[in-house]
Amino acid sequence: MSQERYFERREIKAAIAFAEAGGIAVHRNFDSYHGSTIRGMRREKPFLHVIGLRPNLEAWGRRHGLRPEWIQPEKRRNVAHYDVFGPFAEELIGRLRNPG
Repeated sequence: MSQERYFERREIKAAIAFAEAGGIAVHRNFDSYHGSTIRGMRREKPFLHVIGLRPNLEAWGRRHGLRPEWIQPEKRRNVAHYDVFGPFAEELIGRLRNPG
């Protein structure tokens, strides 16, 4: 199981490096997507990217009820990501910011 870690908005380079090293980076993204829809769901604040190498990301997604086809593809990096928002994103932030 890959290690998870939360990264604030300005920590994108560190988040990508963590994910490229095999971790699952939970990165706070801008909330400008609030109110838009994706896969028939309305996006709600907060908005996160969950970043990882595809095999690690697929395994993480399965543990959290996310489907592999929802993964956003790799672009200039070796990592892909899920878009996560709303109550699930709030739970992730709370759990990873305040472990224990």
